[in-house]
Amino acid sequence: MEIQQHLFLFSSLIGFLIALALLSRVFTSKKGDFFIGIVVLILAIELLFSWGAQSGINNSPNIFPYWMLLNYLLIPPCIWLFIKYQTDDNFRFLPWHLWLFLPALIAYALDVWSKMASISLINHTLWIWFSEYVPLLGTILVLGLFWVKYYKLNVFKNFKAQKKSMLTQFRFLMLMSSLSFVCLAWLLFEFIGFKYYEIIEYTFIILFLGLAFFNFLENQTFPPLALEERNREFPNYDDQDNLVLLQRTMQENRPYLNPNYPLKELALELNLPARYVSFLINHYHHKNYKEYINAYRIDAFLEKVKSGENKTKTFLGLAMECGFSSKSTFNQVFKNHMGKSPSEYIN
Repeated sequence: MEIQQHLFLFSSLIGFLIALALLSRVFTSKKGDFFIGIVVLILAIELLFSWGAQSGINNSPNIFPYWMLLNYLLIPPCIWLFIKYQTDDNFRFLPWHLWLFLPALIAYALDVWSKMASISLINHTLWIWFSEYVPLLGTILVLGLFWVKYYKLNVFKNFKAQKKSMLTQFRFLMLMSSLSFVCLAWLLFEFIGFKYYEIIEYTFIILFLGLAFFNFLENQTFPPLALEERNREFPNYDDQDNLVLLQRTMQENRPYLNPNYPLKELALELNLPARYVSFLINHYHHKNYKEYINAYRIDAFLEKVKSGENKTKTFLGLAMECGFSSKSTFNQVFKNHMGKSPSEYIN
């Protein structure tokens, strides 16, 4: 039991930290994270309440009644707004959206009033419906509509999250799946009792730890020295604009077809400092210059094979046309890039 208490406390603290990080994004372009941050905060308070109930802290006379912050009526509108931000690039928060939070404000006001008047609302069926059943059904409805839209959008082709990394997509699906599971489990427990409520508590723990883990994998926890050096040397350059310029130059001018094409020539064509171009390739493409150029050459070679040119020309002939200077270099680069030799991959 003591180990479980420590796990609940530790996980709830992680939940609070995740919620704080998400809530802080209200000042950025990722405003949808703010609303899911409210949901994570509520779940963290719920898990902290479970810890307090097991440890007896909740019964202490001087304890701050933090459980009054629990308001399930915040969950449906917050999840809905989060989903809108995730699935609609043009969505913006409008003043009328504040009305979605009116039931939650009413619940807070009634809760404070009941404490001041020493009235117990928990014994009133109407209050139970308003504070528990309505948000539960609302959350199930919102999540149900999300899953319907998710499949209609044909996620693997058109869904907005496809623009992001696979880790981001997996984290998003883990979040939505966990919330859906909790809602269905909670609905089931309303009928059979909360004997197995620990299932929900451990789902919260897995969710918090999972979010923390995938966020660690996806983000650069320790800023690379190269980024600090770039900020010092090239503070006035826009990385995103220059990345687009770099990609357009490679695709339209195809300079990689020249077997002798050093970094300084690419930088000259882009009208950018060579050290800055090297930073863009290293930091954003996670390759050195040779690996970056050779990747385009491999793609060009595969395009020629796809068009059937290998039926009239040798692999080496195609490789030379794509910018490779020797057979050994081509074979080594191809195997490093594709995991197989050219003949194994194509045949």
